[in-house]
Amino acid sequence: MTTACMLFLCGSLLLYLVATLLFQVQFLLLNRTSLHVWGGRALLLGAVVSAIGLGLHFFFSRLSPLANMLSMISLLLVVVVMTGLAAERWSRVPNVGLVVAPLAFLSMLYPLLMPVRFEGAESVLLQFPWLGVHVLVTLLGYVGFALAFCGAVIYLIQMRMLKQGQLHRYLPALDTAGDATFYAAGAGFSFFTVGLAMGVMWLFDTPGEFLGSRDPKIWMALPTWVLFAAYLYARGIRHQHGSRLKWLVVVGFISAAANLLGVRHQFIN
Repeated sequence: MTTACMLFLCGSLLLYLVATLLFQVQFLLLNRTSLHVWGGRALLLGAVVSAIGLGLHFFFSRLSPLANMLSMISLLLVVVVMTGLAAERWSRVPNVGLVVAPLAFLSMLYPLLMPVRFEGAESVLLQFPWLGVHVLVTLLGYVGFALAFCGAVIYLIQMRMLKQGQLHRYLPALDTAGDATFYAAGAGFSFFTVGLAMGVMWLFDTPGEFLGSRDPKIWMALPTWVLFAAYLYARGIRHQHGSRLKWLVVVGFISAAANLLGVRHQFIN
């Protein structure tokens, strides 16, 4: 990771923190709409700065962003932030930044404090480009899961306040949050399923000796798939609703994030 890229990514981390604080203050002080505007600007600027840093990383090092955990997470967050802001602007789901901003900050903070590198990943991707397609498709699944997680958290907050006899005017209605969770989870599940299938085929028919047959990262993806499959079955086929289903999404996303950030491929040297 080049010095210039690190500086830009640290700058984006700071902007994500600023956006998080602005959105949280706006959440507590409902009438301060200007804070929401500035929070959205800080979140957007953080994504732009992060994208510039990734561009500098590729320009100076000529390395794929998939060969380093920090650059890979940064790329994923740029897509999540841009998608969340677009959904907030052009759909019926307002204030997505309230959840996206802290998610981006914490996700960026982890690889900065505990950088993880994939030794040999660059040579593997160059020799087998199809593996890069698998990674890209899987990351798109993570984007859908992250947005579904945001919708589920908003739903749970509104449900808790409803039990107290009130609704938070700053957050979307329960039906809106529930529908957003369902559609985002469905899109993420489709991409994730394709990526997981490609990973399993790679696992059992690996060219050369790059992955062991018990590679933990692929096997640990199965609980995430099962949790989101259970949610989509209950919500889409059995037409069930309620907080319990949203907790499936929350736990499923935590499982996906733990696998992405905490589990490494078992490369064989």
